[in-house]
Amino acid sequence: MFRKTSLELVRPEPSVPAGLVFISGVEREGVIVRGRTRSRSGTNYEIKRGYLDLLESRGGASKGASNLANLSNFAPGAGRLYEPVWRTRSLDLLTGKRFSNEREVDLIAEMVELDRSGTYLDLGCSAGLYTRGLSLVLDELSRESDMIGIDISPNMLREATSRSLAAGTTPSFARADTHELPFQSSSFVGVVCGGTLNELGDPALALRECARILKPGGRIAIMGILKSGTRRGVNLQRLLSVGGVRFFTGEGVESLLEEASFEVESVTTHGAVFFAAAHRRYELPEIQEPNTA
Repeated sequence: MFRKTSLELVRPEPSVPAGLVFISGVEREGVIVRGRTRSRSGTNYEIKRGYLDLLESRGGASKGASNLANLSNFAPGAGRLYEPVWRTRSLDLLTGKRFSNEREVDLIAEMVELDRSGTYLDLGCSAGLYTRGLSLVLDELSRESDMIGIDISPNMLREATSRSLAAGTTPSFARADTHELPFQSSSFVGVVCGGTLNELGDPALALRECARILKPGGRIAIMGILKSGTRRGVNLQRLLSVGGVRFFTGEGVESLLEEASFEVESVTTHGAVFFAAAHRRYELPEIQEPNTA
């Protein structure tokens, strides 16, 4: 599903002006349930199985996967099992204390200042924990806003859509690459990211893309996993790094954000977990559009 009003922000082809046009399909109360959209170049993009697919026409089912950690999300059942098996208890295990999903979403909402009208992006939404949680808050605030969750995995996006509908909210979902965000520059007011930064092939590039699509002063809120300080943790993380997972120090997170044109406001840690809040600088050296090659 995808909100019709948010189609104007979509730019899957860097050389073509932003904005998709809804051609045909099923629309309910401003939300496109399924159907066909078209770019200004005439390329069609389908909304089906619960999301707008911006990668299908660009290179196969696993387009956007850069390592084994990414590819694991394409496995059958990955989307359905992700939250009940791992996500509901992950911060309990990583922080060493009770840290509920509700507390996590509330903290992210506070850091990204969700009370502002505009469009928010969930970078690597997986099964949609942040997307639907923040969308429910926006529904309560009655803001003229939309949450857009993106991921490269069809399994995750289908599950994210199902869970959002069950929760009673209708954010937008799209299959897209975090390293080449298919959106107009300076068009979002906030970006959130829950654990995805640890799995990206090039987190610095993804953060630069976040800065590009954010409006001046737009905010970013990130949850991620720190480098371990124990021998057992170091050995486990060394094993995970073989599959492409990376881990950060607090100083490393600050450096990545600053180099991507963000002003860091806070980096707090809870056990092996960090939460970082920052805003995009009002003046950028130059907003780089995605590579057109």
